[in-house]
Amino acid sequence: MKAMRERLNKTLAVSTVPGKKVGREQQIQSITEADLLKKYELGSMVMESTNKGMDVLFATRLSDGLQCVVKTRKKGESFKTPQDEREWRSTTEVQMSMPKIENMCQLYEVLETPMRYVVVMEKVEGKDLYEHMEEKVLKHLDAREVIRQVLDALRIMHASGRIHKDLKAENVMVDIPEPDSPKALAAAKAKALASGDQHSPASVKLIDFDTAGDWEPSSPKAKDVLGTDGYIAPEAYLGTYSPASDIYSAGVVMYKLLTGEFPSREELFDDRPGENWVGSPAMLRIHERLKTEKINYTKSPLDKCTPAAELCASMLAFNAEDRPSAEQALKHDYFLIDGSKLPEKE
Repeated sequence: MKAMRERLNKTLAVSTVPGKKVGREQQIQSITEADLLKKYELGSMVMESTNKGMDVLFATRLSDGLQCVVKTRKKGESFKTPQDEREWRSTTEVQMSMPKIENMCQLYEVLETPMRYVVVMEKVEGKDLYEHMEEKVLKHLDAREVIRQVLDALRIMHASGRIHKDLKAENVMVDIPEPDSPKALAAAKAKALASGDQHSPASVKLIDFDTAGDWEPSSPKAKDVLGTDGYIAPEAYLGTYSPASDIYSAGVVMYKLLTGEFPSREELFDDRPGENWVGSPAMLRIHERLKTEKINYTKSPLDKCTPAAELCASMLAFNAEDRPSAEQALKHDYFLIDGSKLPEKE
């Protein structure tokens, strides 16, 4: 859970009914290792995984040549307890059954061999947001479009009775094609049919739903604090997760995307491995520190864009009930500002 280092198109088009919970129409399928290799050719590593027993690999579906990505999870290593494995299976089958959402990485199927699970997913174009920020400062116009699409994805996820629980820069894939390229023109055309900014070619997809789960007001408290320090909402350190917790994480993404810094000081998060159980002294200590932490909204470009500062501050409110829903955040005046008038970071 402790942050090791920070890293380690389009608009939404979906046919779903707001407020309708997603069931488990899709299920994990059993398969032998031999038959797995007849279905998929596993390739090189996408990135080195920081999670024990997990690998993320490029792959090709042999039946039609589809390029995809697979995450493998060894049964004896990647789960702490049998209960963790059962919960992961359950939430994964729900995620597989989600309707196709343009701003969310699609899970094609999940296979189970005697040794491991193989999660087959869409190969998402672009880089994760952490990589983008490491390379250069995104133009404010593109940063705002990234924020808008993240909120739009959360809007539909929350309306389906789901929460992400580990939203962070590393789990936001962003593709920003060259201006006037065919891909950029196609993105602008798609955005013309909805509410996206046609002047920004940025497209976003949320990834990594290992910690995602069902949520309703009566959901019990969590036993462990999941996520990454710096992005975790204050109430989550007490075991309370909700759509508002995702909004806090989105606020952290927004703050860092615009200012280049985290809203809270790194030294606040001094927990050690194994201390992330709800009620532990470390979790209580961090929660109390966040209660008195003062976030600086005078950093550039927030100092020259009051609507951006106001929206970010509302999303980063300490109390969950003071934060807007994703739908409310999307109606904020910040998204109505002419893109040419958005100030850049100095």
